[in-house]
Amino acid sequence: MAGQSNFPLILGFGLAVGAVTVGVWGAKGTRGLNGFGGRTVRRPALRGHSRRHQLRGESEQTELKLFIDNDGDLYRGQTTSIIKNLAAKMAKGVYDRTKAEKLWMYLVESGAKKYSREFSDGKDWHKMFDMPDRRQVAKELNDDFLTAWKEGSYRDKLPKKYAGA
Repeated sequence: MAGQSNFPLILGFGLAVGAVTVGVWGAKGTRGLNGFGGRTVRRPALRGHSRRHQLRGESEQTELKLFIDNDGDLYRGQTTSIIKNLAAKMAKGVYDRTKAEKLWMYLVESGAKKYSREFSDGKDWHKMFDMPDRRQVAKELNDDFLTAWKEGSYRDKLPKKYAGA
């Protein structure tokens, strides 16, 4: 073993340190390593819309929705309760889209707060995801629920008295 060189070990360690340094440098000023960092995408001016609505970012909406869809704590804590509630409303025939989207907004706000705690670079959660973005995510979550309901999902979430619906 006296003739073996430590060069591959040293080279590997140096590459690993370099990769971490570049990763940290690249992530500086962003929200996490994915580079969404609160930057807004400028879009062409639309007639009848305010400047604030023109700067709204689809990337923030997508990021928040994916985070909510894939977080186990949010799913167990809120999503299942919302699904059960809305499934019962659908079975009773008293479902109201406006109220359902308001219900999904509670989940979206919890998701935005949790995302901000985990990945924030100091921004407040309500500045990372403005109200139009959060409303859009709530609408998309509601649309996903309705699509799944029409396909026959969530029947197992119904209370026993509505199980035949």
